[in-house]
Amino acid sequence: MNSGTIRRLIITLATGYLTVFGVRQIPYEFANEWLVLVPALILVYALTVWVEGKIFKDESFVVPVSKPVKKKAEPSIKGFK
Repeated sequence: MNSGTIRRLIITLATGYLTVFGVRQIPYEFANEWLVLVPALILVYALTVWVEGKIFKDESFVVPVSKPVKKKAEPSIKGFK
């Protein structure tokens, strides 16, 4: 595991814990708490990964773009020789 993966894991665990804590502090009784927690955790994970990518600018996920190779122009059969 590289340092970016460990950092993302720690940040995700921390924000996930805060999300669960925050949902349980809402003064409303949910019939099924998981129907609130799962979408909230998915949203928090997506935001965490996005913000972490903006802050740390991890270059390991950037795919190098290669330039297209130009084909040599073959002499045509038609035309002047």
